[in-house]
Amino acid sequence: MKKDKLYVLGDSIARGVLFDDKTNAYTLCRNTFDTLLRSTGVKVFNYSKMGMTSSDALHMIQKCPSDENAVAAIEFGGNDSDLNWDAVAASPDIYHEAAVSIETYEENIKRLVSEVRSLGMHPVIVTPLPLSADKFFRFITQNRDKNAVMAYLKSEQSIYRWQERYALAAIRASHDASCPLLDLRSLFLNHLDFDALIGPDGMHPTEKGYQIISQAVLNAWQNGITQYRISIVS
Repeated sequence: MKKDKLYVLGDSIARGVLFDDKTNAYTLCRNTFDTLLRSTGVKVFNYSKMGMTSSDALHMIQKCPSDENAVAAIEFGGNDSDLNWDAVAASPDIYHEAAVSIETYEENIKRLVSEVRSLGMHPVIVTPLPLSADKFFRFITQNRDKNAVMAYLKSEQSIYRWQERYALAAIRASHDASCPLLDLRSLFLNHLDFDALIGPDGMHPTEKGYQIISQAVLNAWQNGITQYRISIVS
């Protein structure tokens, strides 16, 4: 049966948010995968929201209708892995847990896969995009004690490694749930001009980054997105 509907459960990246350094504010990218897919006749229902975590999604998915044979993309990890940077700056000598612990995140992703399947849809897990550690560090320390944050992190690159664990957790969840995986993270890392794909806040894609995502999603859709077992990188 032909699949012509896509439901998207995700965060600001799935929504198409980018950071405009000229206005120092967030805005929406006009040319996203939603627009591209809709131009080919796919009906896209995007439930993504800035700041959303996998835990939030478990409540939000209750609003999704049953829809036999539709595809549902599950894209979380960026907000789940984030820290309370005010708390880190205030108390760099104690451990700080992420917004959603990695164990809870991994279980949440598997639960979302199960919920999607109970609605008759075909789930696809999407890996969180990589951070640009130096940009992200500069962004989060603009109005905070930079030295205190560094005292906690020890290195800017520890931000990257901390967040990368969530991408690996998404891959494990894909394996455990026998769910297709759209590996956008590897797609970005495969580009030598990776730095040009991530905006000045270190986490949201640039216009060029969103163009790459859009083309990858279209390619995956046209090649049977629900048939891939391990990863889709193009």
